[in-house]
Amino acid sequence: MGRKIKHYSSGYQIRRKKQRRVIESVVFGLLLVFLVFVGYAGARALNEMRLEQQTIESSVTQTESSLPESSDSSAERSDLPSSDVSDESGDEESVSEAENTSEVETLYTKYGDAEGWYEPVKENLFTLYEAASAAYIPLPDIPKSADTESLQAITMPLETALSSDAVASFLDGVDTTKYNAVVVPLKDSDGIIYYATGASLAYSCGAVSSQQVDLEAVINAIKSKGLKPVASIYSLHDHTAAHTSYGTSYFWMNDGSTTWLDAKVINGGQPWMNPYCSATIDYLTAIASELDQAGFVDLIVYGNQYPDSTLQQKLGLGETGGVSTTDQLQAVLEAMQQAAPGLRVVPAYQGACYTEGVNTQVYTATPNVFTFTPSAPMIGSDLSILDLVTAEVSTLMPVIDSEEVIDGLTSRGITSYILQ
Repeated sequence: MGRKIKHYSSGYQIRRKKQRRVIESVVFGLLLVFLVFVGYAGARALNEMRLEQQTIESSVTQTESSLPESSDSSAERSDLPSSDVSDESGDEESVSEAENTSEVETLYTKYGDAEGWYEPVKENLFTLYEAASAAYIPLPDIPKSADTESLQAITMPLETALSSDAVASFLDGVDTTKYNAVVVPLKDSDGIIYYATGASLAYSCGAVSSQQVDLEAVINAIKSKGLKPVASIYSLHDHTAAHTSYGTSYFWMNDGSTTWLDAKVINGGQPWMNPYCSATIDYLTAIASELDQAGFVDLIVYGNQYPDSTLQQKLGLGETGGVSTTDQLQAVLEAMQQAAPGLRVVPAYQGACYTEGVNTQVYTATPNVFTFTPSAPMIGSDLSILDLVTAEVSTLMPVIDSEEVIDGLTSRGITSYILQ
């Protein structure tokens, strides 16, 4: 019979207890490490918050200490009317007129230190795209009366206007029995400007020509001959200041970011200024205002139109506010007139567009729908175009290309004209 093996349970129990104690010790150690870590992290966060608060309080204290201190209570209340200050200061002498003036205020402060001063009545308007290039002179309180006389104008070539000798020679040859005004072209159909404008967009987009007309000299020379100085510009027909980055152009397929071109790039496609863009109107009104301030009495506006392009189905107007295309073209003219009350804005319309169904994309309708007066139908030498014009004869200033047309205008009762 084999030998029996006797098992003792107490040995196993002792080993199990030892293993349990080891496990419990390890768990307790880990828990202790975790609690120490949490406590350290929390203390560090509280310390950082306390330091941040101290930094803020220190910054506020430094800012307040950098402000100019008032020497007395009346200085602290310098923004009050003088009568209020006097009431609180007892028998103190009244503040001087210079000290009492509160029209000049500090602006552009950085951390409490005034970096400049400004007068509210002398604002700077030409800061749409970069630093101001010139200070805008406010209009007088009472605007000058706009020209209401008939206009018999002859256009001075741009190259002539750039030379003082050429200007003098040109004016000597003007027949004052036929003309009472001289037109000076200052912004061409590409959007290039030929005078020292203060509109910053013109510099941002490279629209300012290196060849510039001396406005003061030319205007004085014209006036010395008993003639009226008239300026001419192209408005929306502008391929230089038109771009989505300037906020002035049409959008390709109205995507809100791509500049629309009137043809493919390989075919020389060009952008146009969008009349629905506020930046476009700001730019044109700034130019009109400058020419008014310079002393011109009339402003002939060419190219106030939509693009004449086969790609118009891709042309996006952007936000229109429900304003029709014809009304918006007229709104541009009205804005220019409002910005330049001292001169008379005269829009020139393409003569062919007066024919129903011809070049309708230019104005999206016949120019007869416009009520802005006066107007200048561009007839060249074709007097028959006037048969299609419905505006009052007294409001017409046709653009002609030959003096021989003048007699034909007179026979129709038209006394104003512009020889281009």
